[in-house]
Amino acid sequence: MRSNYNQAAPHWDHFSDQPHRLPASEKQRLAPGALREYVLTAATALLKLPEIAWRYTVMPLSLSPVLPKHFVGLSISYDPHFGDATREMVTELGVRELLLRVPLWDLHRIDDYVAFAERFPDQRFLINVLQDRDSVCDPVRWQTGLDAVFTRFGHISSDFQIGNASNRTKWGCRHSGEYLRLLEIAEDVRREHPGINLVGSSVIDFEPLFTLRTLINRCDFQLDAVSSLLYVNRRGSPYGRQLGIFDLARKLRLIAAITAASKRAAPRLWVTEFNWPLLDTKPYTPNSGRPETTVDEATQARYLKQYYQIAAASGQVERVYWWQLIAPGYGLVDSRGGRLRKRPSYYAFKEVLDGDLLQSPIRP
Repeated sequence: MRSNYNQAAPHWDHFSDQPHRLPASEKQRLAPGALREYVLTAATALLKLPEIAWRYTVMPLSLSPVLPKHFVGLSISYDPHFGDATREMVTELGVRELLLRVPLWDLHRIDDYVAFAERFPDQRFLINVLQDRDSVCDPVRWQTGLDAVFTRFGHISSDFQIGNASNRTKWGCRHSGEYLRLLEIAEDVRREHPGINLVGSSVIDFEPLFTLRTLINRCDFQLDAVSSLLYVNRRGSPYGRQLGIFDLARKLRLIAAITAASKRAAPRLWVTEFNWPLLDTKPYTPNSGRPETTVDEATQARYLKQYYQIAAASGQVERVYWWQLIAPGYGLVDSRGGRLRKRPSYYAFKEVLDGDLLQSPIRP
């Protein structure tokens, strides 16, 4: 069983908790707006590359000691079937930092989301406002939705992540310019809500050019923290390298260097999503589910620990959230059949919170 909170949305795959894949004909990668963004991205990269390279080279290793209770975060989902169990497990794990997704297409049930969050008075929330294509195309809808979320969750949290996976077409934005417009509207709405902190640019995977474009620009917004949905490799260890160079530590360092060069964001980096999909869990996996793109449960638990330990040792990131607590295809807890089974990664997560975060990770 999976959460039923999004089943009414035709674009949403409620098995894997993400939008359905779009056909190539709907991606419009060569549309005029997208081409303009490619040109601006290339020009920005050429202009800022020397500064970013310099910052990457001289950036200090660590700015402050890492405290597990502030560093280790966990995403939870509203689900009327598992509300009590979620609260019990959050207490058992001892996690303080929680992330809760609030889809704009589900605002008719916003009271349910608020009531769910109120069940965790000892935790601190990052509220992730999810966009869809309708809200991207309708600025009034996006503005009204943000205002409702800021208003209803204002007594629970001051931190709001604006959008999710901004560089993936299936999440609603056809190009970076459309996402930048969402940030500008969020800045407008924020002016009516003193004390609100905006978090973005919500880039998924390692795409530094998209990160650069959404953080270095002349748009009218200011982020209080930078979010990155930084998956290292769907089946590989955090030590694995992309382009032959960038393992997890180097990826974090590059994103932090881009953040430091930005005038649109405070120099604070949060990883707000990562996991490893699990073998033999299709259709609940967010990918093909094949053995070459998934891991077994023991490997997932080992990689979870390594990821947190490497991120903590990097000195470049303030907070890291695992996505998510209950999910058959990748979560710490399996909910298939309506019964909850804690996986090895559940206990690995608790060990990280209890002190293993500060241990040196064991290389594969």
